[in-house]
Amino acid sequence: MVHKSLCGHCQRRPPTFDSVIAPLRYQDPIDQMLCALKYRQQLSFARTAAGLIADTVRESGELMPDLLVGVPMTHRAVRKRGLNQAVFLAQLIGRQLGIPANSTIIKKLRETDRQSTLNASQRQQNLKDAFHCKGSLENKHIALVDDILTTGATANEISRVLKAAGANRVDVWVCARTPE
Repeated sequence: MVHKSLCGHCQRRPPTFDSVIAPLRYQDPIDQMLCALKYRQQLSFARTAAGLIADTVRESGELMPDLLVGVPMTHRAVRKRGLNQAVFLAQLIGRQLGIPANSTIIKKLRETDRQSTLNASQRQQNLKDAFHCKGSLENKHIALVDDILTTGATANEISRVLKAAGANRVDVWVCARTPE
């Protein structure tokens, strides 16, 4: 599903990103599938998720971005978890759509609390100045890839950083989003 209309909250406080593509709702059994990917490295779920995202993007008729960027994690977090599912998804989607994926242009500078343990305002504060763009994205159209979109705090903060580096458009591509 491509979200072109904004919820009440987003109408009051528009997000930094320009659009969202999310083929599924984050509910049972999708939540179980994405948790298995994220915490137990069930890579077959990544292939399913990437395929769903790629198919939805193709069907959307939206302009293809210049670059895919997976939501970064710190090196410590990747070592602990064993996989950055967002970067893995971006690589898979990139292969399917013929779009380059870059896993190094955005860096997470510091450890943050787990977003899932925080409310919306705490999530925003938790991520403030946590990301840095290592290069120019002048006039680039970027798709930010992640597994789930909940409050949008992570996507918003990274989109802000991408636009500060020159990106003229940032779309968010996720497998699922929480019901509005």
